Amino acid sequence: MKNIVRIARLLCVISIFLVGSVGNTSTPRVFIVQKITGELITLEPEPPSEEVDTGNASPDIPSYEPVDLSNAILTISYDTTNEEGDTATVTLFEGPFQEDFTTKVEVLREPRECKITLQLTEESVPMTIETVIGWAEIHLAFVDRPGPRDQFLLVGSTLQSLSSENKFSVKGDLSFLDIDLTNTTSVEVYAIVHDDEGARQAKQWGPVLVKDDTFLITGDVENPISATLFVHGGHNAQMPLILEPHSEYVVSKLGSQTHELSITSGSGYHAVLVESWQQTKEYVSLLEAYVTEYEQYLKRRESGEPEPESNTDTEDASGSGDSGDAVAPAEGCEDAVAQDSQSSQISSSSPQYVSLWQQARDFRNERLREIAEGDEDPMARYFAINMRPYERNDFASLIAALQPLAKEFDEDFVATFITPKIESYEQQLVVVRNDAALIPGQKVPEFTLANYDGDDQSLYDLLGEKDLVLIDFWASWCGPCIADFPELKKLHAAYTDESFEIVGVSIDSTIEDWKGGVDEHELPWINLGEIQGWFGAVSTLYGVNSIPRGFLVDSQGCIYQKRVRPAALKEFLVDRYGMDESLIEPEEETDDSTEVSS
Repeated sequence: MKNIVRIARLLCVISIFLVGSVGNTSTPRVFIVQKITGELITLEPEPPSEEVDTGNASPDIPSYEPVDLSNAILTISYDTTNEEGDTATVTLFEGPFQEDFTTKVEVLREPRECKITLQLTEESVPMTIETVIGWAEIHLAFVDRPGPRDQFLLVGSTLQSLSSENKFSVKGDLSFLDIDLTNTTSVEVYAIVHDDEGARQAKQWGPVLVKDDTFLITGDVENPISATLFVHGGHNAQMPLILEPHSEYVVSKLGSQTHELSITSGSGYHAVLVESWQQTKEYVSLLEAYVTEYEQYLKRRESGEPEPESNTDTEDASGSGDSGDAVAPAEGCEDAVAQDSQSSQISSSSPQYVSLWQQARDFRNERLREIAEGDEDPMARYFAINMRPYERNDFASLIAALQPLAKEFDEDFVATFITPKIESYEQQLVVVRNDAALIPGQKVPEFTLANYDGDDQSLYDLLGEKDLVLIDFWASWCGPCIADFPELKKLHAAYTDESFEIVGVSIDSTIEDWKGGVDEHELPWINLGEIQGWFGAVSTLYGVNSIPRGFLVDSQGCIYQKRVRPAALKEFLVDRYGMDESLIEPEEETDDSTEVSS
């Protein structure tokens, strides 16, 4: 009997020791066991949709090489901070990730934010998922797609909430889309948030792969924030929502169409700012009419049927998009206006679906403007302004709507959210007004910038030596700019003897990027660098809010064409100087409609 008592006491001591917390014997170690599973989803290329008579040859199917998981490593970890503020990374799991993956990890005491990282090889870039471990089983998937669009994501749900007080949820059953969403469609919620220092940073919940047509996303927000829900893959859509603590959002069908999805919460700012217009009969009716007409338009285009007559508008052939009262030409620039007027107006007919879409947008914007300019709740007005209910480039209205809010919020809120927006819109307003002022018949502003060798170069010193000059604003990262270079090189070479020159003005952010772009593309003309991004003094002076942006000017700085691209430039030069033999050969035209906006 005494031995039994001694053994019992010993076991009791051992059990107390085992549950004692390391470094803190007063706190028991409580573990949450979390099951994690994973799978490989392979999406092979689809064969050609139309049957082609190739004799004995097989149809041309894109080549596809399945992913190799033999060296793939999965890591599950979280960061912890001690009382002194030192951080350390705790690894819960590190090991191979195969086609059918299952493991269990122990999380100490409570659910916590973790990073799940998959690295296919030592050389590959890691793919990371941020989620919370400790609530429910986690299901991972690596989706091996044809081409470079592989994904590593959660399946069915992502539970990223740590606080019942701040929790929100977004869920949906997408079976109404009536298409197969299996393994192809993902959903995520995206927002721009501010850290403790007021710096902007991206916040993402998801993406999560839709499973059995459904998905669930949970997360935390301390205060209401503007966000966007994205659906990618088998069906693509994006919708605004206002995230708030204690809110549940349901994604469903909106009317009889599926172009736009419905998001409802029934309360809070989302109901005021989104449901107030999206859920009305008027808006749904306009949206359904737009979708119906758009589908009919696609059928007519496919069958070759002519479009029914519609309203005819006019637009500026130079692509300037400027409008308003006529402006007298600058002294000495009368010839530039005369040449531009010969082809400045072209007729343009828009399909009926464009008008219906605009009517739906106008309905939405009118409701949001009413809130932005007259709601008693300043936060509702702030969110309405953020949803941009004004015409494109109407920065004056945005500034006018924001300025009164500076008196209705505390200093920290104003410094973080109001003042930076007003300053940004004021800058963009200056750009828009400068853009509107620089039209054919006016003179471009003078500027001095460093050339490739580091020497200061005055624009008007260059202009005085040439008959015509193309001032081309570009950047090394701008795809459409780069696509224009081959044709610009031909024109530059063909008309150099006619005293035609190109002056490239880079708006890159670093000298290395600018000079690297000049070297890589072997640009043979005069290259100048402002190297201050979108809002440099020269690009602002010239109203540059998209690139490539070309100004064709004469030796006096008179603008002949604005937003000129290679095809229009070639036509002008041939008309002025005659056809060069080197340009007679067939050539591939660049798309003059493509540009990159700020």
